[in-house]
Amino acid sequence: MARILACLALTAWVLLLWPFPITTFMATCAAFVSYPLYQRIGRMLPPRWSVTAYAVILIVLTLLPIVIVILLVTPQAVAGLKILDGLRDSGWLHSPEAQAWFASLDEWLKRLPGLEGGLEQLAKTAAGWAGTAARTVLAGGVGLAGGAFQAVLGIFLFVMITILYVIRADFIHDFCCRLTHFPRPVVDRFVITIRKAIFGVLVGVIFVAMIQGVLCGIGFAVSGVPQPAFWGLIAAFVAPIPFVGTSLVWLPACLWLWLSGSTVACIGLALWCALVVAGVDNLLRPFFLKTGIDASVLALILSILCGLAAFGPVGVFAGPVLLAVAIQAAKESVSGCSGTISGWKRPGEDR
Repeated sequence: MARILACLALTAWVLLLWPFPITTFMATCAAFVSYPLYQRIGRMLPPRWSVTAYAVILIVLTLLPIVIVILLVTPQAVAGLKILDGLRDSGWLHSPEAQAWFASLDEWLKRLPGLEGGLEQLAKTAAGWAGTAARTVLAGGVGLAGGAFQAVLGIFLFVMITILYVIRADFIHDFCCRLTHFPRPVVDRFVITIRKAIFGVLVGVIFVAMIQGVLCGIGFAVSGVPQPAFWGLIAAFVAPIPFVGTSLVWLPACLWLWLSGSTVACIGLALWCALVVAGVDNLLRPFFLKTGIDASVLALILSILCGLAAFGPVGVFAGPVLLAVAIQAAKESVSGCSGTISGWKRPGEDR
């Protein structure tokens, strides 16, 4: 009877949050990662004040990126989108040198499979992707500034669900133990695994992408690329894409500088991005991901790609977390089987 009631309670909770799967998932991830912070605050303050202090910290950390986007990036976003639209509608630079270079590049591209349309096809595709990505960034990042009700509702639900999960963590832990009939040490190991995986993704993917975006923005500003903060934000959003990442942004910027006659700035930006920005990605990202998830780099990249394909942007978290849970479940099953086999003896042997 107790297990049936537990299943009914879980079903009611799932149905209640069903319209907000992404918000609920991100709030769950935030609760996993921030619960040690809540415990530390609870040891320093009374229970009522600890909840208030934790809520204030969570709200500040949630709203701070949005405020930064509104104050720094939005003024440059309109000009950046105009450049993208002009690039797509009116073509590239029209100087004779540029036209001669584009003619040779066009002939080379037409010999590649899938690019029979040459440079025109490649330019339209790239400009369309960049425009779509930029508008997606603006819609998601500054929707609050425009008074979008869904953005406000999403942030409110994220904060409230995270606080609820954190302050009721002990109850949820006992509920999971009773529902699954798993021993408490097994549930604790799964909790630690999920927490380490989320922290690894936060640092190895999100934080490293932010660092790359800032470094790209610095390079764009020094080399004279217009709207450096806007393009740095775009670079941060595409940075988690394996193998290509920020090169989707800085390579066209280098090409623009070279065609504009800024050869020194082009070479400097290319060296900065290829050595420093890409170096941050190649060194820090695998290190932090492997610290949080006990898997090979190839498996981690595959989990991110599959997560993006299956769940969209939230798949950056969902893919590695599901991989970590699967690895831990395999370890628990092997450990259980080993314990069973070690206690088993063949018929006729002394027991």
